Amino acid sequence: MLQNVPPIRLVALDLDGTLLNHEGKVTSRTRAALQAAADRDVAIVPTTGRPLGNLPPVVAQLPGIRYAITSNGAAVWDLGDDPLAAVYSRYSNAAQRRTAEPVCLLHRLMPVETAREAFAMFMEYEGGMGVFCNGYSVKDQAGVDFQAARLARLHSTEARQPNDGRFLVVRDLGEWMTRHAHEVEKQCLFFARQEQVAGALARFRAMPGIEVVQGSPENIEVTAAGVDKGEAVLALADRLGIDRRATLAVGDSENDRAMLEKAGVSAVMANGIPEVKALADYVSEADCDHDGVAEILEKLGV
Repeated sequence: MLQNVPPIRLVALDLDGTLLNHEGKVTSRTRAALQAAADRDVAIVPTTGRPLGNLPPVVAQLPGIRYAITSNGAAVWDLGDDPLAAVYSRYSNAAQRRTAEPVCLLHRLMPVETAREAFAMFMEYEGGMGVFCNGYSVKDQAGVDFQAARLARLHSTEARQPNDGRFLVVRDLGEWMTRHAHEVEKQCLFFARQEQVAGALARFRAMPGIEVVQGSPENIEVTAAGVDKGEAVLALADRLGIDRRATLAVGDSENDRAMLEKAGVSAVMANGIPEVKALADYVSEADCDHDGVAEILEKLGV
């Protein structure tokens, strides 16, 4: 369909609002399209703002899954022959599960002082705070409760997933940060008051040493400067010996912008925001609830 583009050999898929529908599921048509691509040795790579331990089991068990890009590109993982066991290795109740240790191929952490400064600014706002560290999603109980209430309201496109051990819950997140600031992949706050987001965005964007994106209108996500999904996609393609032009990125929101700009081919879901649709080589007619990813793979001959 696209001219002068080599056959796609790596597909980087955002999860929420893209691969997953609003019930947190992958449709049968999309699963079949992924199987067809995997049968042609196309690497299917979940590419998400979530940490490894929050990769949904339904995604870990999809055809062609071996690698994953997490925390907005701060980590790239080789999940080995049992991706689900690799994901479970980052659950708080991993001792009760079948686990396998993944290999971290790329890890770009926030500088210690930068992580502390960003955390301190986040703490000025009310909401649900999370810190991602070595594949874990670290929260305190207030953060867990806030997230549960938010998802119950279905206030954003983030797909629902039960708290089955995927959070590492600590007594005091601030105290935890005093001991683990050197291990931070990403920090993320879902604001209790959405009217505060614009002002907070301006403050974070003025802070040196960080990348600032939004996965939904009521959140702010920060990583180290230079860290984004796009750089991670290119790094993985290079490692696998794949021509960068033979990469396809599929997304729907602002935190997908970098990979849509940097991949060889970019596709955006029908439910995507206008700003990222403007970047796309192809925009699906169907949304995430109606086989949009399958449409994209089929139309692009992947």
